[in-house]
Amino acid sequence: MIYFVCFCIVLILLALIIIYGKTVDINAALVIISIAVGNGGCYALSVSKGLEEAILANKLVYVMGAFAPMLAFLIVCNVCKVNIPDKVCALLYLVQMVIYITVCNVGNTDLFYKSIEYHTGPFGVYITKTYGVMHTVFMVVVLIYTVATVGVGLVSLNRKNVVSRLNVYILLLADVIVVGTYMLERMVKLKMELLSVSFTLAAIVMMIPLSKAYRYSTSNVWGIYAEELRNTGYIFFDTKLRFMGYNEQAAALYPELLEWEMEKKIPGNGGRFNTFLRQPLSEYIRREDADRSVLSKYNYKGVTYRYRIATLRSKSRKKIGYVIWVSDATGNQE
Repeated sequence: MIYFVCFCIVLILLALIIIYGKTVDINAALVIISIAVGNGGCYALSVSKGLEEAILANKLVYVMGAFAPMLAFLIVCNVCKVNIPDKVCALLYLVQMVIYITVCNVGNTDLFYKSIEYHTGPFGVYITKTYGVMHTVFMVVVLIYTVATVGVGLVSLNRKNVVSRLNVYILLLADVIVVGTYMLERMVKLKMELLSVSFTLAAIVMMIPLSKAYRYSTSNVWGIYAEELRNTGYIFFDTKLRFMGYNEQAAALYPELLEWEMEKKIPGNGGRFNTFLRQPLSEYIRREDADRSVLSKYNYKGVTYRYRIATLRSKSRKKIGYVIWVSDATGNQE
């Protein structure tokens, strides 16, 4: 019953993340998902009817065990303003996926478990197992993430103008709850899985600083600029000047966009876009310093519109196209 309660609690946390998702980063959402799947696995294991069901449930439990420590590390890095390059993050995910693949092959290979046995007890079903080499690798990786998480947190305590010490303390407390519970299980050799409870408590504790940190973070730009985005028209082109998209405000300002074909060249037959923006866009592209955006204005039927033309780039800084954004500047004539 306790596993089912933990499962429901984490589902509620996941629902809150979905509702208020703009204030929480992707790693926080993923760690809650992994804990939800793991808790579901703990419940399924406790009510399983045979060894095959128990093995399948145990595989779900390890979704939490394999990915939550890594995600907790990335979360602490984000909160502590420690930048982890995307390629390094991808490598970390890849390592955990490889480990989890060996978990998925429990029963077929002896890489993770050499043997596994099914038992029933006063708290429901439990399993005993003999560990294989990949379980040792798994434990070493978990230890590395634990040390790294605590290390990042402790170092960041000295950067009080960058990181809230209270947030760091709370996140470290969440980590201590999980690690302490696991050590207790190993020493006492309980026939009841307590990691589900500890991960649930850690998730609740962790959401307190996370929701606060990202609500007031510069990464939460959507909430800051939502109103501005609604009042600004955006038009996108690729590097070959093919039409790639627009928003509703742009369509209101330039009705011809509704007739343009996606991923085709800009039509040359009239329209407000060709009248006011086609030539400035062409001149911008011809410039050698096209990385610098152009800001200008034009008047139409007594209304002043401000437009900006800029180059679109990927995360790797490769040029992928151009964007034009237009807004009503009638009341702002500076």
